[in-house]
Amino acid sequence: MTVGTWRLALALFGVAARAHGQNDFQVNGPDKSKATIMLRRALAGAHNVMVTDTSRRLVLPRGTDVSHTLIVVGGDASVAATVRGDVIVVGGDLFLHPGASIDGRAVAIGGGVYGSTLAYPKAGIESIRDETFELERAAGGSDTTGSRRLVYRYIGGREPRLELPLLEGLRIPSYDRVDGLSIPWGPVLRPTMRLEVDPTVTYRSHVGEWDPGASARYKLGAQYGLTLDARRTTSTNDAWIYADVINSFNTLAGGADTRNYYRADRGELELRRFDQYVQPALELESFIGAATERAWSVGDPDTLGGRPWSAFGRTDPEKLARGNPPVERGRMSSAFVGALARYHLVDVRMTALARLEVPWQSPGGERFGQITFDGTIQFPTFGLQRFRTDVHLVATVGDSAPPQRYVYLGGTGTLPVMDEPLSMGGDQLLHIDSRYEIPLPRLTVPFLGPPTVSIRHRMGSAGVGRLPRFVQNVGPLVTLSFVRLEYAIDPATRDSRFKLGLSFAR
Repeated sequence: MTVGTWRLALALFGVAARAHGQNDFQVNGPDKSKATIMLRRALAGAHNVMVTDTSRRLVLPRGTDVSHTLIVVGGDASVAATVRGDVIVVGGDLFLHPGASIDGRAVAIGGGVYGSTLAYPKAGIESIRDETFELERAAGGSDTTGSRRLVYRYIGGREPRLELPLLEGLRIPSYDRVDGLSIPWGPVLRPTMRLEVDPTVTYRSHVGEWDPGASARYKLGAQYGLTLDARRTTSTNDAWIYADVINSFNTLAGGADTRNYYRADRGELELRRFDQYVQPALELESFIGAATERAWSVGDPDTLGGRPWSAFGRTDPEKLARGNPPVERGRMSSAFVGALARYHLVDVRMTALARLEVPWQSPGGERFGQITFDGTIQFPTFGLQRFRTDVHLVATVGDSAPPQRYVYLGGTGTLPVMDEPLSMGGDQLLHIDSRYEIPLPRLTVPFLGPPTVSIRHRMGSAGVGRLPRFVQNVGPLVTLSFVRLEYAIDPATRDSRFKLGLSFAR
């Protein structure tokens, strides 16, 4: 469906559009409310506003390209489109369908966000269920001119005290080479308006364990939240490479698990301050807390006499049969502090997350500090072309960190030309992933839509105490809806690799 056909369809369904930064809405709500701040910030920049009602659901099909933040007011929305910004639904639910690609966040105010494993909001999802806004015409306005108001209403009293997510409490499962299939289950309890308790039990098919866990979140006013989390789990420091759903698919289909693992009992207490807006374009969150962890190694995937199943690569020593580096058995207790910053001005987006951990107790008595940083910047260049860079940094000062704080590079997801996955590792790491994207909207492939051609350059290094020589991979990338084809070459060795994957992976 072309953009013109899509807009005509919206008009036939009685949906009005306001686009490209026309701020014809007033947001009347508490100044410190997260929902109020989020809406005012979105309306202050380039945006599209679409007004619907509860009698119909707004549908944005696959193949549609929305060039700015999209705000849907008054009802539900289903999105399978490409959106170059946030998607915010006010007064309804947001349903993400396969193929949806959202550069920002997927947000529902006064409803919930219901995701798909084949949809990719790059900045995450957020459901603000206890606040909403109702649309009112300001005095002196008409059907075509004048300002309209979004009037705040608190609906927290309507929340259920017991909620069973997904299928009667079943959460989204995952699959990896250590646990096999991990199936979490549990209710969500809301005994008061400020307190939410989320207990779960997770069955891990390969290790045969039932892992308990629970988190409790308490709202301390409009801008502060206190979270207590305790659980037995299978931990990894490599989740930044691929999201859980992508790693699960790669493991199940080809045995290509891009993580190393260890087991741990972990507890964490965190105080977070939300939405400190330095200016309309800059949003800050900060957090501080303490954690304690008792860790032990998990060894090879066939420790229990067999390996988890995969369609391919089950016996490959570089895939499903790959072992896990040992960790130092014992307890580590630490304090941490960090911040999350989001910057959005017109079509320039930057996100940065930094976390500093300083242990006061470690298995071998190590004294160190470790900072982890993730950053992304993306902006348009000429026409529909865009540039994007992702950075992941881990730096350790003082003593060398114990192996449970090591991070790894190499293979699918980071430096694909390297034959051995995660072959570079240590307590120091730097990985930079840059791409220049060139959409080709006039060239449409049946069932997949228009392709995007990118030139991608990746460089990285990891080691203990220092960074050794950097490895570089460069080559073209073609994206077709949720399908991606990539060719990469190492300029130093002339080794190369071709791969087929999912486009909503990083």
